[in-house]
Amino acid sequence: MSKLHLFNPENDIALAGGRENFTAPKAALALRAAGAALPLWYGDNGDALLAYGINARWFDSVTEQFGIGVSIFDHKPSDRLSPSPWGWSAAVRKDFIKEGYPLSDLPDDPTLERWRQLSHRRTASEICSSIARSLDFSIAPPATEISDIDSLRTALAGQPDSIIKSPWSSSGRGLIDARRISAEEVIRRCEGIIRRQGSVMVEKAYDRTVDFAMLFECGNGDCNFVGYSLFATDNSGAYTGNVLATDNRLIDMIGHHYPAERLSAVAEALRSAIAGTIAPTYRGPVGVDMLVARMPDGSALLDATVELNLRMTMGFVAHAISDRYLADESVGQYSVVPDKSTPAPDNMIVEDRRMISGRMYLTPPGGLFRFAVETRTL
Repeated sequence: MSKLHLFNPENDIALAGGRENFTAPKAALALRAAGAALPLWYGDNGDALLAYGINARWFDSVTEQFGIGVSIFDHKPSDRLSPSPWGWSAAVRKDFIKEGYPLSDLPDDPTLERWRQLSHRRTASEICSSIARSLDFSIAPPATEISDIDSLRTALAGQPDSIIKSPWSSSGRGLIDARRISAEEVIRRCEGIIRRQGSVMVEKAYDRTVDFAMLFECGNGDCNFVGYSLFATDNSGAYTGNVLATDNRLIDMIGHHYPAERLSAVAEALRSAIAGTIAPTYRGPVGVDMLVARMPDGSALLDATVELNLRMTMGFVAHAISDRYLADESVGQYSVVPDKSTPAPDNMIVEDRRMISGRMYLTPPGGLFRFAVETRTL
């Protein structure tokens, strides 16, 4: 069945609250508005996107140039279009109800709560423990869940170089680096997280050398491996952009930091663990963020479950662009940047519906953010 896509990047914040009635922060709403057309690049022919006021001239030009068969939703519910948001929550379900979809066509409350609990960071910790048992080499240990301040103080005393994470958050938000602020400030912030979300996840901070992800798709009770994502983060761990390249090139790039021959074993271990843990009740994309750490002895250690996202990710967007619209001889960069009063030239060279070199925006003008692609030939 074809899909009706909705870009709702604030979904992880909605999951943290767990309520149907949710008001997103202004910055999240601005990102949602600016990226409303983003599903154009990862949707399939016959799909539609749910958006308002998209520049028709821009839309027609882009779909013709790249042969894209995704349309703009006409706000007439159809049994041929299955609702497919960036991520599911009780809050986003209301968007589809407002569009006229009956509750019978949408996930019910128990299903949404199950997906919400699977999105809790403890799931990544549990999967880390599971795959560690199936690999013949070591990976970083799982994060520890702590729900009281006294236990947290004890944990930090034994491991002061820790990263503390909210159970629900994304893109580097909800992270506390205990190396950068005082212990009392760490405790103060964690008290608020525990009060709101019930616990925190504590893990060792590493000297990271590369950030990447493995992408999976759950459906019909099983899980399939989709590919790789190589991305960059700032000092706080927040996402800044993705590399555009074939999977083989991405593996080569990651291989400069970690033995490439181990990646396939990790991918299969993860696929199996997700199939057993998540796929029985969830249908949709799953992105697993990872990092390679440089250890004091110079060796490389893989942290295989930095994040586990039951939703679309920018990595899926980058993978779709690389697979469908990037020329074989080209590589590039995909990034989300604040809009400038004087935008960069939209000078992408396109041949046979493939990006060769230059820069372009994936969404129409306007808004506070731009989704930019810049490519070059090798």
